[in-house]
Amino acid sequence: MSNSFKMKTWTCNNKLLIFFILLALCLFVSTVALATREECNLLLAAQRTKDATEVPTEVVEDKDFYRLPRKLMPKNYKLMLKPNQITKTFDGFVYITFQVYEPTDQIILHVNNLTIHSVNLKNHLNQSVAIRSYEIVADKRELLLIILDDELAKESHTLFILFSGNMDKKLVGLYSSNLGHHGTMVASKFQPTYARQAFPCFDEPDFKATYDITLFKPKSHIALSNMNEISTEFDSQANMDKVTFATSVPMSTYLACFVICDFDHKVAEINSSNIGNNFILRSFAQKQELHKINFALSIGKRATEFYIKYYEVPFPLPKLDMIAIPDYVSGATEHWGLITYRETSFLVDEAKASAMNKINVANTITHELAHMWFGNLVTMKWWDEVWLNEGFASYMQVKALDAIEPSWQVMDHFLTKTLHPVLANDVKLSSHPIVQTVATPDQITAIFDSISYNKGASILRMLENFIGPENFRLGVSDYLKKYKFGNTVTQDLLSCLEPYFKQKYPDLNLTYIMDTWTRQKGYPVLEIKPGDMPNTYFVTQTRFLIDPEAEHANDSKFKYRWFVPITYTSNTGPSDEIVWLSDTAQSVSLRVKDGDEWVKLNSHQVGYYRVNYSMVMWQTLIEQLKSRAKHITPADRANLLDDAFALAEARMLPFHMALNMSTYLLVENELTPWDTAASVFRMLEDRLHNSLAHDNLMKYVQRIVRPIYVKQDWDAENLPVLASLLRTRVLSLAVRYQLPDAEERVKKMFLNWLHKHGELDHKPIQQDLRELVYFYGMKSASMADWDTLWKIYQKEEDVQEKTKLRKALAAPRDTAILRKFLLMAWDETNIRSQDYLNVIIMISSNPSGTALVWDEVRSRWPFLVQRFTLNSRYLGNMIPDITSTFNTDLKLKEMETFFAQYPDAGAGEGARRRALETVRNNIRWNVYHLNAVTSWLVTNHRG
Repeated sequence: MSNSFKMKTWTCNNKLLIFFILLALCLFVSTVALATREECNLLLAAQRTKDATEVPTEVVEDKDFYRLPRKLMPKNYKLMLKPNQITKTFDGFVYITFQVYEPTDQIILHVNNLTIHSVNLKNHLNQSVAIRSYEIVADKRELLLIILDDELAKESHTLFILFSGNMDKKLVGLYSSNLGHHGTMVASKFQPTYARQAFPCFDEPDFKATYDITLFKPKSHIALSNMNEISTEFDSQANMDKVTFATSVPMSTYLACFVICDFDHKVAEINSSNIGNNFILRSFAQKQELHKINFALSIGKRATEFYIKYYEVPFPLPKLDMIAIPDYVSGATEHWGLITYRETSFLVDEAKASAMNKINVANTITHELAHMWFGNLVTMKWWDEVWLNEGFASYMQVKALDAIEPSWQVMDHFLTKTLHPVLANDVKLSSHPIVQTVATPDQITAIFDSISYNKGASILRMLENFIGPENFRLGVSDYLKKYKFGNTVTQDLLSCLEPYFKQKYPDLNLTYIMDTWTRQKGYPVLEIKPGDMPNTYFVTQTRFLIDPEAEHANDSKFKYRWFVPITYTSNTGPSDEIVWLSDTAQSVSLRVKDGDEWVKLNSHQVGYYRVNYSMVMWQTLIEQLKSRAKHITPADRANLLDDAFALAEARMLPFHMALNMSTYLLVENELTPWDTAASVFRMLEDRLHNSLAHDNLMKYVQRIVRPIYVKQDWDAENLPVLASLLRTRVLSLAVRYQLPDAEERVKKMFLNWLHKHGELDHKPIQQDLRELVYFYGMKSASMADWDTLWKIYQKEEDVQEKTKLRKALAAPRDTAILRKFLLMAWDETNIRSQDYLNVIIMISSNPSGTALVWDEVRSRWPFLVQRFTLNSRYLGNMIPDITSTFNTDLKLKEMETFFAQYPDAGAGEGARRRALETVRNNIRWNVYHLNAVTSWLVTNHRG
């Protein structure tokens, strides 16, 4: 092929690129010469040295090394993107208008995985500014360094960059999503540091700017962005529509969003209650899925109206869209005005979805909508404070659901879904404070964890309890009004709440109190013992660690003590009083009423702490549980169970006392305590799996669950949500622990469904029972049964149903079947990449699959890294999940060897520390508790 022919071919295929290059040359007359890499590095090093003189500690120096200079700030992005859904590439240009606040001869911004074709600069007089060189700095900073001949004056300038990128084989930045038989779509996911993969930008949360977005799309598709569309015109050269959107409000880069698809939508009008204007909420999905968005639209409308009233702040955009995307790496992202969801977090088929599916979808929607104000309107200054976004949204989602669906009693669910899991994680040395210094992109993505979400939400719940719900609401409203369109730190929120706190506690300092909870990891255990005087108790505190012998540095200025709000209840009812135990006090005296025969601290488990009682007090509480004491609420009963077993594991309470408490479940009829019991029994099951005590545990749980099991109706339909959840929990426990009647029913139901699937007289299993019937029905499945289910899975189109089927496919005890599933799951035509890690975690949670997965992950690690990258927190968090039941020195050594072989953990560095600490604790459990638990079960496994 001749060179001239090659040139003509290239010219035809790249007309748009040539057009933009010519445009750039016309607009900007400048000479670009590439500087040497050594010169670039010297300049960056000089900048780093200068910045380092301004900060006192090594950690902050490292953080400054990754932060952009503050000498200039962006004000507006005029951005054009032209994705090609066939080649899965995109072209684009951006004009960035920025203000210079301090003279500088360099411009530093973020770029990652982009090709830069041209860079030009003009001043406020529209005159060209000479650029000496530009270069992408190829390290973890992901920077574009532009060196100028002269310093920029303190005025406005406009930077033009022509670029292109790739949309293939990724789920972050700007990417292509496969719709199966329905083609492809283009979507974006920028949180936390992925906007730089879509366009050059100042990709930090406090570099807020306005956006003017233009997207090219096929005529048959729609284009969506944060703002409302203002024009569409056909571009004959590109043979595509060019869609322009209104200028946005000032926002962080991670909140920008672009979608191009052939979807349809439904509409609801939001009643703003005269707090701002009414506006339209639109919900988008693939056309064949449109009937599945009614539930999301209903929740979205009611939750948005709740938030407008609660915050007393208008929704600041003219429209709000929500969209379900087939390929999505997380559950959802709060892009402003265009919230993007994984389909399982948004779509609900009333004929197939369970009550728990609906609750999970509703929680995700209310979480993301909470962000429209708390996170989007007011944003943390840096990722250190990400809990301000995520902790608050995690708590507000519960408040919103409690308001719009009160019969669900989601405040009680908060204990088992949010509080208990993070209490279990925060007792390890590998935990971290809520406010945690982060610098690199890996550290930033890793901090989106249970501490930022669950602990953040839990301490806000505790704060609201002692400040009062209305005072809390008023303080939050003041905060949003004061800092709208700005960036904040934790102190700003506390300063707005402080005046309301002072109304109740004029002598206390809210900031100091909350700093003890946000700026040190872990939490206290309170010891309560009777005092010398009648009706008097003394309460002390120590740091609670699951390993009481763990050596740790006293690296907290609060010396790992907390300012604790103590609440309590007794046989005469809950007390309205809050007793404060300060971090500097040795103890505090608690005086109860004359008629109080017993006391239970931490009413409804609102406080983020555990409580240990004297042996006599524990025994009294157990007796009260067995006699169904009316003032010990379901939340309190769940609290006592959770505390008792955690304290037993930490050797602060004899294990037989915790096990004795579990016997009260014979008279328990509420969901929350049974959810807690299920977690407790699962923990014991994992510990005893390879021991002689395992069979006795199975028999003990059968005995405990039988009284409530016989009350359940397998055939009941249209149960209220709570009754349905309780039935599912009880039946799952009964089957898991091999209650004969439950096992037989599930096996019969499953095989009948499996073998008649597709026939005319085939009857589907009730929605709320499907997951447990599929899963436990497959436990003893043959290869032929598995193959049949696999074919059903391949034909199934409902995403909620596919999730249940994937879990069932990982259930068999036959290792040959699990090995086959592992092999097939790697192929993206079988399992989407977004679901692969969940699949191997499900297989590893099956005792027959744990070793298989561990071997698979170690042998395939380089390929996993290539596919998901070390920046994926989901890849990092997989390690503690698949090793959570390891309890031998051999497995510990295997982990240490594996980590040494691949020392770069990326965003999984903290997850590796957690994994090692968990396994060491499991080994210690065998040493300290195995004999005692085994002995107790021998005595108590039969009624």
